[in-house]
Amino acid sequence: MRLMSWTVVAVPLFAVSALVALPAAAEKSGAEKPAKGGPGSVGKKIALAPEGLKFGMSLEAIAKLYDKTFDQEYLPLYKKAAPGPETEALDAEIKQRKAEVRRSKVDFNNTPTGVDQTALKGEYSYANGESMARLTLRSGTERYFFFFNDRLWKVYDEHKLKKGSPLGENYADAIKVLTTKYGSPPKKMPANPEKGQFFDESMWTTPDMVIRAVDRDSTLAMVYADRDVQEDLPKKRRNHPKDETAMDPDVASALKKNEPPPGPNKDKGGASDKKGGSKGAPKK
Repeated sequence: MRLMSWTVVAVPLFAVSALVALPAAAEKSGAEKPAKGGPGSVGKKIALAPEGLKFGMSLEAIAKLYDKTFDQEYLPLYKKAAPGPETEALDAEIKQRKAEVRRSKVDFNNTPTGVDQTALKGEYSYANGESMARLTLRSGTERYFFFFNDRLWKVYDEHKLKKGSPLGENYADAIKVLTTKYGSPPKKMPANPEKGQFFDESMWTTPDMVIRAVDRDSTLAMVYADRDVQEDLPKKRRNHPKDETAMDPDVASALKKNEPPPGPNKDKGGASDKKGGSKGAPKK
């Protein structure tokens, strides 16, 4: 099975089901009671899935965790496969699966990447030690891992919304499901492109995590971020590479100087009043 690039949705042959886990994070403890503290406040902690996935992990540590997950997923297939071509095909497939997350790494250094042309724009910055990797889960969910200096701080899952899916048919349905799950209505965050937020979002905050539900029409993005890192982003993203598409300040200043002066202000002088006299004329 040929490894597909990170920009292409690649659903493994053994995972034809369109169902997704709800949510892509499992509860650690605590009953589902309304949280105190207003909309978006969740009093209980949420654990990332699969078990063992946690913030601060390196890319290689995540890859090794999924190596074990893939071994477990393929075990039933190996038991059914006949020795020879069938087992060899499974060997090749699982090898590719284990290599996927390792080969998908993208470093956000000083050079723009193709990720800027995707819906993920705004989830990272350049020249601040950030990187990203991706993996297609057995459910078909596209999962993206975001790092600061090779330490995981954010997980971004893309779920397809359609009739019959656990998250519902549309964004409104998904928010209802998630509100029940987290025990609190979210904090609404309308899109604000000037601040790098290109979609409407709903947000929940747990003691150690910031969870965002991003409205991407037929796709729901569930984003799980380390709260300490999320709240400290301005300090971590000190570098702001020059926008190559922006106009040079000197050129902009020169163009401004060459602009013709504004026309006469009819309200302050130079224009005749209703009685035919000039407002700027001295009185006799």
